[in-house]
Amino acid sequence: MSAGPDHEVLGRILAPRSVAVIGASDRAGNRGGTAAALLRKFGFRGSVHPVHPTAETVAGYPAVRSIGELPPEVDVAIIGLGAAGVAGAVRELHTAGIPGAIAWAGGFSENGPEGARLQAELTRTVRETGVRLVGPNCLGVVNTAVGFTGTFATWLGASDRLLTSGIAMVSQSGGLAANAHAWSQESGIGFRYMISSGNEVDLGVVDLLGYVVEDPGTEIVLAYLEGVRDGARFAATLRRARELGKPVLVLKVGHSAASAAAIAAHTGALAGETRVWDALLEAEGAIQVHSVEQLLETAKYLHGRAGLPPLRGRRVVIIGHGGGSGVLAADQCGIAGLDVPALSAATREALAPTMPAIASAKNPIDLTPEAYVQERWRAQLPSTLDVIARSGEADVVLTQFGVGETVHPHDLAGPVIDLHRDGRIAVAVYSREDGVARKLYHDAGLHVFADQRVAVETLGLLTRPLRTADPTLAAEAKRLVTAVEVPELPSVGDGEVVAEHEVHRLLSEAGFDVLRSATAHSPEEAADLAAGLGFPVVLKVLSPQITHRAAAGLVRLDVADRATAERTFREFATRTAALGADLLGVLVQQSAPTGTELLVSGFRDPVFGPVVSCGAGGVATELIDDLSFALAPLDEDAALALLQRLRTTGKPKGLPLAEAGARAAAFLVRFSRLVAGLPWRGFVLELNPVLVTAGRAIPLDGLLVVSDATR
Repeated sequence: MSAGPDHEVLGRILAPRSVAVIGASDRAGNRGGTAAALLRKFGFRGSVHPVHPTAETVAGYPAVRSIGELPPEVDVAIIGLGAAGVAGAVRELHTAGIPGAIAWAGGFSENGPEGARLQAELTRTVRETGVRLVGPNCLGVVNTAVGFTGTFATWLGASDRLLTSGIAMVSQSGGLAANAHAWSQESGIGFRYMISSGNEVDLGVVDLLGYVVEDPGTEIVLAYLEGVRDGARFAATLRRARELGKPVLVLKVGHSAASAAAIAAHTGALAGETRVWDALLEAEGAIQVHSVEQLLETAKYLHGRAGLPPLRGRRVVIIGHGGGSGVLAADQCGIAGLDVPALSAATREALAPTMPAIASAKNPIDLTPEAYVQERWRAQLPSTLDVIARSGEADVVLTQFGVGETVHPHDLAGPVIDLHRDGRIAVAVYSREDGVARKLYHDAGLHVFADQRVAVETLGLLTRPLRTADPTLAAEAKRLVTAVEVPELPSVGDGEVVAEHEVHRLLSEAGFDVLRSATAHSPEEAADLAAGLGFPVVLKVLSPQITHRAAAGLVRLDVADRATAERTFREFATRTAALGADLLGVLVQQSAPTGTELLVSGFRDPVFGPVVSCGAGGVATELIDDLSFALAPLDEDAALALLQRLRTTGKPKGLPLAEAGARAAAFLVRFSRLVAGLPWRGFVLELNPVLVTAGRAIPLDGLLVVSDATR
């Protein structure tokens, strides 16, 4: 994992006290001049120094003739020049002692060969000079806390004030970030930071996220990502945000390329870039969203809960004045993975005096229109909500009050706001009304969802459990873990498949528990080896061209005598020849005991580095398609969390994983250490199945495919 940039230098770029604007003029349409005008308009608290060869002033600020005339205290320079002039400006900034810059210009690698040449030149210049750069091809930086508008975003021209909040957005798309900022501003919240990273010739999205995560004024972090350069540091940044209690909302696009290139392995077919990202974000507690609207709605809801306890459970009580909306919401909760539990008899009994006799207290709670038409029932709403909060049977209340808000807004919104502020239970408000009640909610910091489905999906995202390990199992797994010995690695080239007997040797030398086996090259030798190991045995073809042998009919279980061993060898030889494959021999292996079968694999992801996956093993692998991923190496807690994320434990032979969870976790920890130490740039090491019992974890089949042998 590479180190990030100096935090102080980043602070001078993102929260400057003195700004230079290079290429600024008062000419209409000049972007530098626009930036200077915006700095004045929104009350930037520091000094501004436009650079223009002839102008006396720009946007009312005194201008200097050249970069060399800038005062030494300038923190950051906004480079408002075209692509051809950016590298030269960076060199002059270095000479002037200015540590950071923001380059807006497009026309670099996104614009053909000449642009690629300019970007390569700029990259070299940044590395040689040490000037830290945001961009190029970006929309810049906005820091509303200090009025810094290092951007030319057009929406700011139509705005008369700049709202600030605890929300920071870092984005690899400038236009998307600007739109999100504008929409948040329109909703009455705004952002603290809007940072567009552009082509990232120097400072990348992970650097910028790292800064806002540590920023004391940032409470919620939003990220729009197309990719990251340093996956391990990105994961560490998410982990740090979780430690600080700051939610990170991630909108990741570009799910396409497979992370594991070796399609010969199950892992190559089942593991793609999307699944590795999904697993990483889930493991590190980030909240993954799938649209800009979902990103903003979730952020606004969290913003309204600032200072309140985080959402914990997934039990939702739905309350409104009609039955149909409640039933629809219950269905939507089910889709989102939320529970809508029936309330206990005791809670229904406590609710009965607070609502009309015709109302339903089952959940969804249908108060009926009578509850808002009659004043005596409206006055009971605080009591109704209090019973729900005190019941201990709900984690969230979803209110569906609509029509009544226009008639008696204070009677309905007031108790809901009081419940929200009380903090005993989370509150989500769905309403299509746009009147007094909505303003009351907004003034109280309680976000109103105009779409019930979005409200439910948001609750589903925010209450998704973060898997934590059972301390007893973790301690037992730690006791079982032993050191991994350094094995002799096979000599391989690009695209080579390492035969199973070599994989078993590698695992054995690394200290793993493997079944005894030997390779036969004739029917008679197969019979002799089987007799030596003790019947029954398993026979498997060894061929670099046949990696899924069971599907090809080239695995035979429960070979019980010499005659069957000889006959099986001959059948395998004939079938292998018919398939046009090379026969390296037939592996004769001890039969395995009964246990839980897992698929365990490791590969090197081009972004995140060594990755371990685990899932249902044996014949269930492709039928169930249940894999969980984590970055290697793992500790015992991470290994148990990896197992917990599986939908199924893959147990065709009946042993519940809970009985052998510590053993499986200990195996994953040791395997992850082996995977992290493998030197090849591209590989998949797949063990399918690994047989787990209460006393052993045994890899039965092994496959190693090296796609890039570069070390």
